[in-house]
Amino acid sequence: MENQNNLFECGDFEFYKTLFDPVRSEILKFLAINGKKNITEIAKNFTQDRSVISRHLELMNRYKILNKEKLNRITFYEINSEYILEKFETTTNTLKEYIKNKVY
Repeated sequence: MENQNNLFECGDFEFYKTLFDPVRSEILKFLAINGKKNITEIAKNFTQDRSVISRHLELMNRYKILNKEKLNRITFYEINSEYILEKFETTTNTLKEYIKNKVY
């Protein structure tokens, strides 16, 4: 049971749910290709309203998927690739440990 609790704690399902939402995945892809961009530059590339894109960006920032930097009155977003890779690695290691110790 302890391994199972570790799996759920380390899995951080909210992080993955946020990351793999279809619109947020497209935003991530856009930023991966184009680098740091502000909300206007991001929103003009999507069919959703700017306010919807803004909410997606804020959620991605909350889960550390994106970094946010404010310069004067303009907010820029960029991918926090180190954190994402660290999260993948932690989850992978936890799953490996869970599978290794699983009793069949």
